[in-house]
Amino acid sequence: MWTLAYPLLIAGLTQITLNIVDTVMLARLSTRALSAFALAAPVYLVALIVVRGWATAVQVQVAQHHGAGRPGEVARVVRTGTITAILTGTAVGALLYTTATPVLNLLGAPDNLVGPGTAYLRVLAWAVPVAAVSFTLQGACAGIGATRVSMYTALLVNAVNLPLGLLLIFRTGLGVTGAAIATLAATAAGTGCLLLYCRTRLLRRTGDTDGDSPKITRDLWRIGWPEMSTLGIGYFNEALLAGFAARMGTHDLAAYRIVDNLLLVIFTVLASGASAVTILAAQEIGSGNHLRADVWRRTGTRLLLLMLTLPSLAALALGRPLISLVTGDPTVAERAWEALPLALLSMAPMALAMPLGALLRAAGDTRSVMIASVTSDYLLLIPVAWILGVHTGLGLPGLYTAWTAFAALYAFLLHRRHRHRYPQHDSTEADTSASPPVSS
Repeated sequence: MWTLAYPLLIAGLTQITLNIVDTVMLARLSTRALSAFALAAPVYLVALIVVRGWATAVQVQVAQHHGAGRPGEVARVVRTGTITAILTGTAVGALLYTTATPVLNLLGAPDNLVGPGTAYLRVLAWAVPVAAVSFTLQGACAGIGATRVSMYTALLVNAVNLPLGLLLIFRTGLGVTGAAIATLAATAAGTGCLLLYCRTRLLRRTGDTDGDSPKITRDLWRIGWPEMSTLGIGYFNEALLAGFAARMGTHDLAAYRIVDNLLLVIFTVLASGASAVTILAAQEIGSGNHLRADVWRRTGTRLLLLMLTLPSLAALALGRPLISLVTGDPTVAERAWEALPLALLSMAPMALAMPLGALLRAAGDTRSVMIASVTSDYLLLIPVAWILGVHTGLGLPGLYTAWTAFAALYAFLLHRRHRHRYPQHDSTEADTSASPPVSS
């Protein structure tokens, strides 16, 4: 599991460095620039996460076919998934471009932030279809156990983004727009290299596939639409919470963005372990060993608890100096530090929930994950965040109290669904000595 997880961990941390680097550079430019980025970036993430849901479907199908020893089916899934990713990404990007200003207004953006926020989103609307292809191919590679591809791609993207961002933000004076252009160029570079790699590794000719494409598309859609909906709604809610923070004031919004980046590091650490669970469990399910798939879930739970503890302790120990490096505004720094402990607490139930969700995804049951997520969102997260954060004036601690409540309910609902699909059994029934095909 760790063999698969650590490249995904490095890739994930390297990918979020894009946001962290942009946050640091724009914070040094001005509080206004940071606030515009803080409000617009979650909206862009909604678009990315929607198309990333399709990549999850490709990853699950590829892993199942790889576990069953069907390389021809792997190639067919990758081709069909890539074509659909282009079409989906283009549609989502066009929607983002046309609705950028209305969405920012809906989120309560002050007038002085709407202009730069709109420019940022319209540049990155062109990046959505490019990113959709990248996510799909990375998911396909992960499905056969080639997770290092994601790590190399993420490193390349950052190698392009950092120097280009410095040039465009400061030297040319483009500010928030310059950050968007740098991200677009870096995304295109990474996707281009990924296509070259996958051309010979995953996109081999396998004979006539015309009759297979509709069925493959249906199978991918069955897994993909709930995942796309789950992630899209989840990150839309993240954008709503950024809007709540904007209503609290510019300092709260800037502090929220800083804490969110720190929390994103923790989440990415956990997500790498959960992705490994999905890959290994899907390979076992493809080979017909469902009990062994549940063994990977239990192993993943222990791994994620460990992966949560270490970075959380580091964040608590180094939080103040790290926040001071990001912003020189003492008010922003103090509000970010006050919210950090509650933000970390919200990840504890997520460490229990994510392996459960990973196993359900591996089985193709993304609908149950969607129901649990959306239910938790609108029963607890959004109403509690509005009441505690905005209405009662608790500020950011109120928002992260809502996140903790959401995560606890989400874990409970996934646990109930898992018990229904996998009734309690003697773990000795599983062939724990079996080794899944983790690489092609």
